[in-house]
Amino acid sequence: MRAKYGEGIGIELFFSFPEIQNNQRTYLDNDVQSGSVLSADGPNFSIDQYIVIGQSGNVKTEIAKILTSTDTTITLTSNLQFPHNRGDIIRFIPYNQISPVYSTDSGLNWNTITAVDIREDSTETYMQRPNDLSTYTYKFRFYNSTNGLYSSYSDVVSATGYPDNSVWAVKNRALGELGEERSELINEQFLNDSIMEARRAADYNPAIMRWSFRTKFNAIFGQLKAGEWKVACPTDLRDPNTYKNILSLRIGDQNRPCVYQDRVRFNQNYLNVVHATVATQQTTGGVTLVLSSTHDLPTAGGLRVANNSVGDGFIDINYTGNNKNTNTLSGVTGIDRTILVGTDVWWKAVFGLPISYTVDGGYIYFDVPLKVDYDGMDAKGDYYSTITPIDSDADLFDEPYYDLFVSWLKWKIKYKKANGKIDRDGDTDYKDWMTGLATLIGQETPGQRIRFVPDISGFLGTYG
Repeated sequence: MRAKYGEGIGIELFFSFPEIQNNQRTYLDNDVQSGSVLSADGPNFSIDQYIVIGQSGNVKTEIAKILTSTDTTITLTSNLQFPHNRGDIIRFIPYNQISPVYSTDSGLNWNTITAVDIREDSTETYMQRPNDLSTYTYKFRFYNSTNGLYSSYSDVVSATGYPDNSVWAVKNRALGELGEERSELINEQFLNDSIMEARRAADYNPAIMRWSFRTKFNAIFGQLKAGEWKVACPTDLRDPNTYKNILSLRIGDQNRPCVYQDRVRFNQNYLNVVHATVATQQTTGGVTLVLSSTHDLPTAGGLRVANNSVGDGFIDINYTGNNKNTNTLSGVTGIDRTILVGTDVWWKAVFGLPISYTVDGGYIYFDVPLKVDYDGMDAKGDYYSTITPIDSDADLFDEPYYDLFVSWLKWKIKYKKANGKIDRDGDTDYKDWMTGLATLIGQETPGQRIRFVPDISGFLGTYG
């Protein structure tokens, strides 16, 4: 969806034709001049479904509804508007109308606009809103007027259109400069995929390790509960299996910095300590407890169970039996509340405030499980984020120099239309892309420096 303002006729709205190129299809077996019966393979189509006859955007393309279908014919609920030729494509389309809404308060409340039929002979359906203001916002969804079903909503677009660094603006510039329009060949999926291909090429260019514009500061990784020893890495951390993109990691209101340790060194923090997790939920007063493993625990003894949630406090339990075949402790006493699956369980652990960490498998592990005094503290820090996916017109480029993607997109469009038979190195748009990429790399300033700060006051010493 796009919007246009400033022509003296209010707001103009343009709704893209739905993406149907991968939908169920068949072909006309014979020419048809009029009527409602199509000679085509129809068993994969159903009563009351809508179909598109012809290529979307062509003058004589039309949307029709199915009355009946057989192995050899598709009968429509009404006569055709245009003649169609043998070999014309027939595709299933789940919707036949567009249902827009508008907001006068930046999306807090939405007002319905009467649904309109999808324009099948154009790549866009046009709507004029002469009385709307430039401060309005819009979104829409497709609608099936027969079964009453809707698609999900589109992105929200301002009446003044998308900003210059939006995906839509870059795609529109590329298409406009080539004199191309969206089509079955040059569709939204192809354009979006091509943009992401270029962004990945820039993001992982060997000339640069990280991009400063993808640095996030004072991000909260998670809230720690007493007895926990790990927190999930941010979902957008660049390479969540190593520490190299974590600039700093701090714990709690003291902002105590943690120092990275490799996994071999880190494992020494848990010498003679046994860790397991609860495998089966247990309720108050339970006398058994099933763990992920009891193989390293003694036949009887005491354990400390971490918090279920902030404020719970530890549960100190005792047990008299250990069935290592079923990982079940028996004769358990001390369970004074429900213990959830996945809760950490410790034997011989020393609890404290973490000062070191390691990264493994998408998690940050700390050198000690958290002491109850620090229950509810945040793990927070600074890190380099990964590339943000782009898949819709309203998405914005985080790259400060985004003009290079126009050149790349023009090159990809030409490459696809030529079936790959094009001289890449001799193409001016490809050359402009390479120049733009070099400019983006040349403008990059890391911004962060590695500093060594002596611990003269013992700030990073043992703290329990």
